[in-house]
Amino acid sequence: MEVKQGVFLRESTGLVKEAGFWDAVSINIANMSIGAALGTVGLTLAALPSIVGVNLVYASLVAFLLSVPQIIVYSLLTTLIPRTGGDYVWLTRAFGPRVAWLINGLVMAFVIQALAYYALIAIAGVFQLESVLPILGLNVSFSTWDAIAIAIAFFAVIVLANILGTKYGFRLMTILTTISMTGLVIAIAIMLLTPRQTAIAAINNLLPSGYTYSSLASSYKGPETTLSGILMVIPFFALYVYPWLMAGPAIASEIRGGKSAIKYNVPVAALITMVMATIGFEAMYYSLGFNFVTEALSNPNLNGVVNFWTIAMVLSNNYVLKWFIGISSVTWYLAVLAYGAIVVVRYWFALAFDRVWPSTFAYISPRLGTPIYAHLFDLIVTSALIAVTGLFYGTFTALYGTEVGPLTYLAFVGIAAVIIALRKNDELSGRARAALITAGVLQFLVFIYLDYEFLAYPQIWGGGNPLAYGVIIGAFVLGGVIAYLVARSIYLRRYGMDISVAYVEIPPE
Repeated sequence: MEVKQGVFLRESTGLVKEAGFWDAVSINIANMSIGAALGTVGLTLAALPSIVGVNLVYASLVAFLLSVPQIIVYSLLTTLIPRTGGDYVWLTRAFGPRVAWLINGLVMAFVIQALAYYALIAIAGVFQLESVLPILGLNVSFSTWDAIAIAIAFFAVIVLANILGTKYGFRLMTILTTISMTGLVIAIAIMLLTPRQTAIAAINNLLPSGYTYSSLASSYKGPETTLSGILMVIPFFALYVYPWLMAGPAIASEIRGGKSAIKYNVPVAALITMVMATIGFEAMYYSLGFNFVTEALSNPNLNGVVNFWTIAMVLSNNYVLKWFIGISSVTWYLAVLAYGAIVVVRYWFALAFDRVWPSTFAYISPRLGTPIYAHLFDLIVTSALIAVTGLFYGTFTALYGTEVGPLTYLAFVGIAAVIIALRKNDELSGRARAALITAGVLQFLVFIYLDYEFLAYPQIWGGGNPLAYGVIIGAFVLGGVIAYLVARSIYLRRYGMDISVAYVEIPPE
């Protein structure tokens, strides 16, 4: 095999600018999974040792405030270094060749956890579909293998669109996100406009035998808000929502519209997400009361029956709206899969472009203009994880433990921001440098705190479970550290090239 000499695999990525500003905002919104969070929050509440004072509105606001340093870091670094792979490039260039083995371990722990999350989302999307069909008059029940097959089919169609053309992948993701956002706005409006007594009567029709609105509402004892309750549920938002700002930066070199589109896609998406998520939780409380919502969502017997989307559907009292809300509740999960099919491939691509992974992953089809082999690999691995997730879905929260990997990764991104700010004296104003340093330090502290939360409460967040920690440790050691060391050894021995020199240069666009 002839290997081209040079720092990088080739002199340009071969990717083109196919994403507009709304595409970039949409991929970040899909990344932050508002609809999935609203639909599955009950699974987390059911695992908490106490639901007293767990106010999801205030928790959403606090979690957003904790994400502000990260918003600043990602906005500034995306503007400064807009490259495929986003934070992978920042992190590896900040820490350089000496600890490349460690950073690559963190990268792979982050990427593999993302794939595990997409598998979980795919299965959850099928279960969401199963939960809304009875409300639409279709009594359908999926077996485990039915759910696995449907979930894989969802993802396969999305991957196929990306293989046929990057623009098709972006458009599909944006359409799914826009439909999902529209459904969310309609659902919120219905909850806020429906009189309380009308809402109670509708919910009583939704609840299974043995449960009534009054029995659930009267079961809750305690205040509506406590600081301990808010802090206890902050990791839930770390799982689904506010830290996940890397989608736009990961495709930064493919965004049209100049620096403004690159710079503002992160804060715009973060603000939209915060407003919609917070109002979504408030709409449930306003419509049915805090006591009922808290008891119903935290009751394991009602998971899959009562959630944000099923509440909105039964309150709509309109056949067309009911169908649209039901469809949009499922498209949220598809939007997450659509963004995942785009973003994870950019990390595979960036690793291959630096020669850490085989060059096949950075191959661009001359006819289609897409990294087809990276997409196919993504489909194979995610399909396998979907099958495993489907078989062990009963241990849903066990997979929460994998979150330690990406949280640690994001803590290191905070350190990288400080290092870059101190080095880039000629490219940053004094104010921007100070902001980047301050935000980087705060981001590091926030994610170390979140790591502590996940490790301190293993009974809630899946800590200590071999399924969770095994995935992360395996990804770190095998996919990251060993893969990097093997790749470096092969290039040195066969071609006299040291691939670590890539980590002192910014890759081309």
